[in-house]
Amino acid sequence: MTRLAPFILVFVATRVCADDAAILDKDFRIMMQWFPGVYDNQEQVYFEAEQEVDEALRHERIHHVFAPVDLPAFGEQVFYVQQHLNDDPSDIYRQRIYVFRPDYEENAVRLAIHIPHDVKSLVDAHLDPGKLSGLLPEQTRVLPGCDVFWRREASQFVGYMKPDACSYMSSESGKRIIFNDDLLLTEDALWISDRAHDEDGNRVFGHPTGVPHKNRKARRFECWMTALQRDGEWTFRRGLEIYDQGGMMWLQTEEEAPQSVGIKMRNVRWPYGNNRPSIVLYAYRPGEDRAVSYAWADPSAQRIGINLRWMQASCTLAPL
Repeated sequence: MTRLAPFILVFVATRVCADDAAILDKDFRIMMQWFPGVYDNQEQVYFEAEQEVDEALRHERIHHVFAPVDLPAFGEQVFYVQQHLNDDPSDIYRQRIYVFRPDYEENAVRLAIHIPHDVKSLVDAHLDPGKLSGLLPEQTRVLPGCDVFWRREASQFVGYMKPDACSYMSSESGKRIIFNDDLLLTEDALWISDRAHDEDGNRVFGHPTGVPHKNRKARRFECWMTALQRDGEWTFRRGLEIYDQGGMMWLQTEEEAPQSVGIKMRNVRWPYGNNRPSIVLYAYRPGEDRAVSYAWADPSAQRIGINLRWMQASCTLAPL
């Protein structure tokens, strides 16, 4: 038995590693099902204002697009990433290529973040994938130590960077800037707590108290809208697209002095009180912060509409 002991230990260790690899493979498949999509922290921003949170502690609104793309030179699970601020699609602050793979040594899903050299040519590549045609890894850069590792914990994936491993030398301050990031992914949410400090410990960016950006996955709806013209005729549009995390669109009437009407959609989950979650469709006039009217339904509803006699809209959940 003594002579067999080393072989038994090797067998057990190999079996454990094989089991870990099988579990990681399954976790990886689940994460790749959950991760793609559009995310927004509109609800966090809304309720911070509603609760009169100190201005210095409020989060800016961020809209995230994580679109699967076919770039075999990078790997099998590749995403084009585009993020903009303040509900302004032109205010893009980050474009990346994300590459995920199982890392069996770390027993985690590993995310490598590629920064394209020419980001301007890739704007809205999630809408026009042809812009990515021919993109190669050598046309990007990857900062050493900045990979993100993800491990499944119960019904969520926890993401993290190795502490203080990600850094670069600032040409402006001449100081080293150190990045850290903690993330949380569920089937319908992505929380991000990215932050940076310089070598002297001064905060460069990130929430002062560490509260993450609480982004919820947005569902896409296809809508039609119509608005009454002054001559009694109607302007009608179909095939319009909106997302249920604060998405908004406007329709102009087809007349000499066009009028505008807007709709906005929210999937509301109150962080306090007894109000039940609701999907809400609002109607707006230009220059008015307060909605003219709104309709609501259960969040599981496949369709929601509103009819104010002078405008109508109907939105149906789009197929995945």
